Amino acid sequence: MDGYYFYASMKVTKELIHIAYEVAVNVYQGKLTRKEGIDKIVADGRMNHNSAADYIHNLKRLLEGDKFTRTLNSYAMDYYLQNINLNFGKRGLSNALKALKSHITYYENLQGVTMHLMREIFLKYDKINSDVFNEIEQEEITTILHEEGKTKQQLAQELRNLKPTDPELIVINHKSYKRDNATIAKIKKLRDFKCQICGERIKKKDGSYYIEAAHIEPKHLGGNELPNNIILLCPNHHKEFDYGNHEKLEHTTDMYRFNLNGVEYSISLDLI
Repeated sequence: MDGYYFYASMKVTKELIHIAYEVAVNVYQGKLTRKEGIDKIVADGRMNHNSAADYIHNLKRLLEGDKFTRTLNSYAMDYYLQNINLNFGKRGLSNALKALKSHITYYENLQGVTMHLMREIFLKYDKINSDVFNEIEQEEITTILHEEGKTKQQLAQELRNLKPTDPELIVINHKSYKRDNATIAKIKKLRDFKCQICGERIKKKDGSYYIEAAHIEPKHLGGNELPNNIILLCPNHHKEFDYGNHEKLEHTTDMYRFNLNGVEYSISLDLI
C-alpha cells in the first residue's frame, strides 16, 4: 500500500517514521529517557517496543558513526539521513554515512545479498556530503588567497602551470586540501564569483559571494579540473546547463560556445 512500510511485521506509516525520528533526537539529546522515548513511539500499540527501540538506537549509532545491525526500511533511512543533514550538519551526515556503510557491509556479509536500496541511499547522500565538503574547502582557500594578497596575474599564472598529473592533494598553511578545490577557488576569485551566463552572483550574509563551478566535459566522462574545462554558473543556470538541451558548438582553450535550450552562448575561458 502506498505510504505504508512493513517493519517487524507491523505497518509503519510515514507519519510514524517522522514521529520516531523526532523522539529519537530528543532521547539522544537527553530530553527524554530511552524508556520515555519508546513509550512515546509505541503509544497505543502503533509500533511494538523492539521496533521503537531500534529507531532510537539506530539514530544514536548513525550520529556517532558506529555500525548498527538492525536495519530500517528504505524510507526511514532516507528520512533519517535527510534530517540528520539538516539538524546536525556536515559532521552528523559524515558519521551517519560511515555507520550506514558499515551496516551495509555487515548485512551483505551476513545474508549474502546486495542491499540495492540502501546502497542507492548511501550514494545519494554521499554526493551531498562531498559537495558540502568541497564548498567548505573552497571557502577556506578563498579566505587564505585574500589574506595572501596575491594579484590576479599571480593566480592566473599558477593556474596556467597546472598539469593533470599534479598531486591530488596540496598543502596550504600546513593543511592539506584537494588540488581541485584550490583550482576552483582561484578561478572563482579571478572571475569575481559571477555567473558567466547572466553575470549575477549571490551575496551571503557574511559579505562573501556564492557561485558554482560547472565542468564543460563532465568528470565522469574524463573531463579534467583545469581552467579551460570549468565555467562559473549561478544555481539556476548550473541546473539548466546540466539538465537542459545542451549542444557543444566550439571549445578552445580560450572560449566555449554552446547552445542551451535554443539560446547560443559564448563564454570566455581567459584567466585575466
